[in-house]
Amino acid sequence: MTVLAALLRYQGALLLRSQHWIAPLVVYAGFVAVGVRPGDPALDSLGYAAAGLVPQTAWLVRICVTAEPPAARACAAAAAGATRVHAAALLTALAGALLAGTAGAGFALLTGDLKGHDPGGVALAGALAGAVLLAGCAGAAACLVSERRG
Repeated sequence: MTVLAALLRYQGALLLRSQHWIAPLVVYAGFVAVGVRPGDPALDSLGYAAAGLVPQTAWLVRICVTAEPPAARACAAAAAGATRVHAAALLTALAGALLAGTAGAGFALLTGDLKGHDPGGVALAGALAGAVLLAGCAGAAACLVSERRG
């Protein structure tokens, strides 16, 4: 097993056991449930679902990066390197956001109106809209790095 895989398992276990992931997931599910209505155009619904991913991803990044006690983070950084530990926390948050985003996009596609649109094009548009969460992850990571320096 590689070091990064072990760190990902460790960060995932920290996130799941802390149960801090529940609040962002419930807020995102509520956001999608209220904003995506059956019969709306599928592209509009996908855009709405993707817009909710940005704050949810930022929230998850904040949770994953600050979940460890400072002593445990120092031990992990000494063993594997600070960059790998931080990358594992970011990838864990991104994986959680991808799971939520996939569920939100699936709900938007199932309830949305595809009339007049190519299903493949709509799926591609949904994938591109889901890429917005990468911007949320990068923005949150930049904010956390600047916060720790300041």
